[in-house]
Amino acid sequence: MSAIQPCALLLLVGPDWRVETVSANVAMLGDFRPANVVGQPLADLIGSKAIHTLRNRVSWLASDESEVQDFGVQWGDLTLDVRATCEGEHYLIEAELAVEPRLPDGIGIVRSMTDRLSGGDPRDMAEQGMRQLHSLTGFDRVLLCDRQGNFVAGSDGEESGMPTAAVSLPRLVADRDAEPVPLVGDEQASLISRAAYLAPGHGDLESLAGDDVAATMALPLRIDGELVGTIHARHSSPRRCGAERRSVAHLFAERLAARMARHGWQP
Repeated sequence: MSAIQPCALLLLVGPDWRVETVSANVAMLGDFRPANVVGQPLADLIGSKAIHTLRNRVSWLASDESEVQDFGVQWGDLTLDVRATCEGEHYLIEAELAVEPRLPDGIGIVRSMTDRLSGGDPRDMAEQGMRQLHSLTGFDRVLLCDRQGNFVAGSDGEESGMPTAAVSLPRLVADRDAEPVPLVGDEQASLISRAAYLAPGHGDLESLAGDDVAATMALPLRIDGELVGTIHARHSSPRRCGAERRSVAHLFAERLAARMARHGWQP
């Protein structure tokens, strides 16, 4: 059975913007029961103003591979960070409870971090970048691996003994021991596999526990659309980096990878 982590709400809507799949924690939005929500217009859950904003945002989706985000969104009494992607005329929406206020200047942070990179050696730049990402995200350890999953650099400068497989989609675990939330409706829809907060499987949980890791963040890195590597962040206790801060980290990491490639890095 598909499930999502409790920090996020999952919604899958069809071309008519009616709910086809919902996570069982939909009651966070009000007096709703998952089975009754399936088949209902999304506007009935989040309100006309929120649905107007969301539909405008998803109109930015350029292809089935792209995603859009909106930070600090109000759905009723909740402040949420929202991520959406699509497949044809179906939309996957993940809304997570905001853990921090909006950043004062996200783009400025990326520029400042990029300006701090020095020298012309790609691996040295990578280690500088991992240290900056460690400070930005607050995770215990931040690693960069290439597209084969080989270690490139870590925030402490040492190679990790843990596996660093490359990923093609963002994958997040906020709390290894959190109780997964089941999905109601069309659980087999292919779009669901693209949710960042899918509950980890039994094998993944055993691996995390064996490595004493409680929270992880994996962000794919692309140059001109081609996958070149992955950022892996790990923490020994539950942790969830704010969505806007994650987005800043992701943008900086992709700029770092592009600069490394210009200086001869072969991912």
